Amino acid sequence: MDLNMSELATVFGVSTNTVKSWLTQPDGRMPCVVRGGNGREYVLRLSWCYAWRQHQDTLKKNRAQDLARLQGQLFGVEPDQADQGLSPKQVREVAEAKMKHAEAARMLGTLTEIDDVYRLFDQVFVKMRNSAMGVSDRLERELGLTAPQARQVDRAMEEMLSSLIEELEESVIGKGFTPNLEMNAQLVNET
Repeated sequence: MDLNMSELATVFGVSTNTVKSWLTQPDGRMPCVVRGGNGREYVLRLSWCYAWRQHQDTLKKNRAQDLARLQGQLFGVEPDQADQGLSPKQVREVAEAKMKHAEAARMLGTLTEIDDVYRLFDQVFVKMRNSAMGVSDRLERELGLTAPQARQVDRAMEEMLSSLIEELEESVIGKGFTPNLEMNAQLVNET
């Protein structure tokens, strides 16, 4: 069925100006049978226009979902929440609520930044390593260990420290975490 602009506007429940803007969109204008202008009316095929409109609505919905997904990634909202049809505004609200909750938890001392945990572990292990590496000398002096026995103690201490570090990295900190050592120059110098 072919219609003019005002008839199509009535069918879609929009103004004639909206239909005119659809016909002149630079990035994918609505198809027409006859392009109007200078006293000549547009001839618009309803099936074409309906299909075009459905396509535009799908593109708009996909853009909104992509935006919601990106906002979710930016603000730390799980992908399944972003995919549940949340609008970008709702994703932002969820993210803001999460950020406020995390900030309150930090202020109460129930949440610690992973960089702070890493710094603490690193400082503890520097002290442990320094103490452990001095054990063989101390045992040599105080218990009269021989040089080969002292080397065995050193190896045992190195193995213990290495296994502790591996276990912490795998279970507590996680393999994917990379510490920000630039912020902590003392860590770079001590390790």
